[in-house]
Amino acid sequence: MIMPMVYPQADAVEGLKAAMRAYPAGVTVITAGKGEARRGLTATAFTSVTMEPPTVLVCVNRNGEAHRAITENGHFCVNILCQEALDVAESFAGMTGKTGADQFEGFEWVETNVGAPAYAFAQASVACELKEAIETGSHSIFIGEVREAALNPDRQPLLHYNRGFHAVGAVR
Repeated sequence: MIMPMVYPQADAVEGLKAAMRAYPAGVTVITAGKGEARRGLTATAFTSVTMEPPTVLVCVNRNGEAHRAITENGHFCVNILCQEALDVAESFAGMTGKTGADQFEGFEWVETNVGAPAYAFAQASVACELKEAIETGSHSIFIGEVREAALNPDRQPLLHYNRGFHAVGAVR
């Protein structure tokens, strides 16, 4: 028997953290910049905004190096990771000890038309020109107009759920 939720569960911050842990989300690596100035981060805060024009948004902490790379270069690429790219997710999540441009080492990257690096073996990549930045709290919401997208249709997505990485499994 499924029990109903109890309100209030916790203070707003702890309640939001718990709720977000319970929300499975696709894993992306957001990249920007070129050469030694390229930066990236693992993130789940990504969504489409409109199809006309094709627009997406990502949420990035203003204290991170990737934030600076996006604002300085005026572009970003959202790399939607597949299950086989767990090591890429871990590198850009700071789990390997690598920082800065070193996080890109050992993985194959393609330069997109906007200049941002795209992971060659991602499930999909969406390269964007930065159109707007909205600051809220500790983060910026970057809105980007899609300039190109690529897809590897035979890959299965990597998910983040309850502080861990997971694979998709069919319910029926």
